Amino acid sequence: MEVYMKQNEPPRGKSARYPLLASEDHKFGDNPPLAESSFLAASSPRQAAGSSRTRNKLFVILGIWFLLSFILPLLHDGLNRDSITRLLILSYFLFSLWWFYKKGQFIEVKNPKRTFIVWCTINAMAVEIFHMISRPLHQSLLITSNTSFLEALKNTSIDLILTFPAYVLIFLVIWQFVKRYHYSPFSFFFLMGLGQALGDGNGFFLINPGALIFIPYVMLNYWAMNFVPYLIVRKDIPSTLSQGGKFGKIISPIFLLPVTYLIAGGIILTIGAVLGWIPK
Repeated sequence: MEVYMKQNEPPRGKSARYPLLASEDHKFGDNPPLAESSFLAASSPRQAAGSSRTRNKLFVILGIWFLLSFILPLLHDGLNRDSITRLLILSYFLFSLWWFYKKGQFIEVKNPKRTFIVWCTINAMAVEIFHMISRPLHQSLLITSNTSFLEALKNTSIDLILTFPAYVLIFLVIWQFVKRYHYSPFSFFFLMGLGQALGDGNGFFLINPGALIFIPYVMLNYWAMNFVPYLIVRKDIPSTLSQGGKFGKIISPIFLLPVTYLIAGGIILTIGAVLGWIPK
């Protein structure tokens, strides 16, 4: 957690093989078709195909935006600790996506809530480890070339112990959104990533709104944490979800996730200081 400022048988067919490209005729269990759960509902196969193309374009646009937000600082600052961290997280995320298309999408999930939260939290711990060389929970935990192995192990342990419960809380909140609303892959990808990035910014983006142009750079952290777990459990989420409430569907993660981060961040930093693990 960066603190700124400081099925039994596998489904068949193209839409089953590539769920991000699924059209209206493909359903995940009892869930509504992807077209209904996207920003654009489709009422015919032609509209479904158009909706699928729209989603793919949105992924491409966001991908280009991310590349620009990554390459420009890299060209300006060179290869530094932060860019190395970002490359590690990007590699982890791309490997997760590759694994999902090869095997992950065929996994039968018995308890989607537990699977989602546990998987997300494991990913979050990996991302935290990557950040130990650039932006750990507290700058006093930073690992450098001068840090001994035992000190690095100690710092990493402190970071993970303190951030673990915060991430569990955050993913429980995200699960409430997932349980209440239908999110297409792209809407989940964008909205949860945005909400978490704003939350972890800890007010940074309020003070520096111009920095929002680089927000995909920060969103990568949360794509690596929760996107593949969502794709895995999405077909197994109960069908009693709300189809309406688009306003709440969009606003809730953008508003409530930053609040959750603010509360959780304050608590874990306070606990860390009280325990003497990090400076007050």
